[in-house]
Amino acid sequence: MNLTLHRTALLLAVASSALGLSSPATGQSPAGAPAKAAAPQAERPRASNKWRIVFDERAKSDGTISFRIWPKDGAPLQVDVAVIDGQSENHIAQSARDALRVALGKGFHVEVDDGEDVLVKARHGTGDFGLQLIGNTARDVDIKLRRE
Repeated sequence: MNLTLHRTALLLAVASSALGLSSPATGQSPAGAPAKAAAPQAERPRASNKWRIVFDERAKSDGTISFRIWPKDGAPLQVDVAVIDGQSENHIAQSARDALRVALGKGFHVEVDDGEDVLVKARHGTGDFGLQLIGNTARDVDIKLRRE
């Protein structure tokens, strides 16, 4: 097994364990898959129809970046993004884009902008939504959220 595949498999196993998820073989969500957030006590953030996620710096460790999305009139949704040691901000942005696209579906448009930014936009009729950064275990990766 090459080093990258081994590192990815290890990262998924560690992230699954840390998040309390079972492996894909058991039929439950693997790491990086969206999961409903169990946070009734969490405060709903201010909503917008468009958010910018700015990633900065190369990862100095494997880790997971977790976002919570608050759709209009809906329960919050958690999206986890796996990060690999040495991954650049551009590659982290691409991974985040892919995870958010899968989790949010057709009601949203998600794209990479300027290499290291991810834009998340509500499509017409979807309504404004909130976005929160709820965790980041990837060392040295800086993340900023901005309503636009």
